[in-house]
Amino acid sequence: MTPVRRLLLLLLLAPALPARAAEPSVEEKAAQLLIAAADAADISTVTAAIKTGLGGVQLQWGSYSLEDTRRLTAALQAAAPQVPLFIAADYEGGSVYVPTTLGLVELPTNMMLGAAADENNTATLFYLAGKELRRAGINMAFGPVLDVNTNPRNPIIGIRSLGSSPSEAARLGGAIINGLRAAGVVAVAKHFPGHGAASQDSHKTLPEIAVSTAELYATHLAPFRAAAELGVPAIMTAHIRYPALDARNPATLSPAVLGGLLKRGLGYGGLVVTDSLDMNAITSRRSVRKAAAAALKAGADVLLIGKADPAAVVREIAAQVRAGKVPQARLDEAYYKILSAKRAAGLFSPAEAPSPFDKAYLQITRALSRQGLTLVRDDGLLPLPKGKKIAVIIFAPQRFADNALSLYRVLRENGYEASQYLFDIGLKPGEAEKIRQAAAAADILVLGSFQWAAGQNIGQREVITRLLDSGKPAVLLSLMNPYDLAGYPQAKCALALYGMTAPSMEAAGEALTGLLRPSGRLPVTIPEAR
Repeated sequence: MTPVRRLLLLLLLAPALPARAAEPSVEEKAAQLLIAAADAADISTVTAAIKTGLGGVQLQWGSYSLEDTRRLTAALQAAAPQVPLFIAADYEGGSVYVPTTLGLVELPTNMMLGAAADENNTATLFYLAGKELRRAGINMAFGPVLDVNTNPRNPIIGIRSLGSSPSEAARLGGAIINGLRAAGVVAVAKHFPGHGAASQDSHKTLPEIAVSTAELYATHLAPFRAAAELGVPAIMTAHIRYPALDARNPATLSPAVLGGLLKRGLGYGGLVVTDSLDMNAITSRRSVRKAAAAALKAGADVLLIGKADPAAVVREIAAQVRAGKVPQARLDEAYYKILSAKRAAGLFSPAEAPSPFDKAYLQITRALSRQGLTLVRDDGLLPLPKGKKIAVIIFAPQRFADNALSLYRVLRENGYEASQYLFDIGLKPGEAEKIRQAAAAADILVLGSFQWAAGQNIGQREVITRLLDSGKPAVLLSLMNPYDLAGYPQAKCALALYGMTAPSMEAAGEALTGLLRPSGRLPVTIPEAR
């Protein structure tokens, strides 16, 4: 960074920052680049780092009330000596977020939003969700997910994606960005340059996406290009190697991808944020501290370090800057970009007074859930006839038990003789017999399949297959990842919910009873689906 540019940035920031005697040290600048993860139940370690100038905190999940979260974030901000913190959360819906998380309202999944295809309601939803985040003291959201899910067997994206259409991902992703921005939340679009074609999970290993440059540009980069043009404040990198762009380094550590493609190619001037550097895609090859320095050098501004030691990362970056391995200008650029982004997000301004919005939020969520519900296969069974015994057999983690009851309540309140059974996705000994008995006593089956990604929960799939093969009239509910429908070709009536939220289950109940005619469309292509 030139002296003139540095002076201009300092002048711009002067009204927001308290006066200080001297330019920050290399260590102080390096600390401001870091966002460390913290468990809500134990924040002592991260609080100590905040007092030495840590730039931000990523809140991990826990069963907290909204008031608990607000107290926690207030305490974290109070520990910051001078510059306010980025306080971030993976608030994107679907498999990343669960109903018990930090007292926040439950988001629909991105794929359900893709099925609803309603840009206006999506923007409104995320404006309201952003207001909820700010009310909780959270000012940065790691979302939207702009990955175009072109691989049905993607083990980690799936329903986190808006779909397989680049234009729709760009359109709806833009709506999410606009909604969050209107609420004063820093949106972090992810995972650049695209995670949707992956066949491996970067939490576990380093995936490689061997698609051509032409396909990358035409499909996977399109939503990020649109987001950059929209002025999204931050973009998160992918821990994936793209041989067409860089045969050696994952995107997070690649100067060709970050400095070349993102900054010069797309002309992006906002914050470049790494995915968490403690994921196995990175740590299987180098330490978090070494990776942080390499990512900074490659062009990243904000470094997510997970639960690694912030002091060790600061020492490593400072040592490499002083040794000339990481240019001082690169550190300065990242540091001042972060201060500018914090000022633009209003972090130096007094906190906004909270205002209730739950009713409006739920109205929008219910509307989108009804619009997104998709009748994938129809044999004329819907609406279900009355006077028949219905067994609703749902497979899902127990934390979704309350959501499951939303469907059951609709059936009972509309005069249906229904019994509901909830089984975990991993069946326990003896449960297969309970399922057999429940099905045998019923005239009609409603079966809920819960899959995070393709190829998982084999036991659940075998049980559902046997029930579908029994010959009884049945409705199959794809509760999460709709790609699981390809595994049940014998299901003649099938609904896709794209996420097991309370409103989506309520919408499914309305479809079963005839109160709603599903109008959603599949935002992805399902192999073998009819």
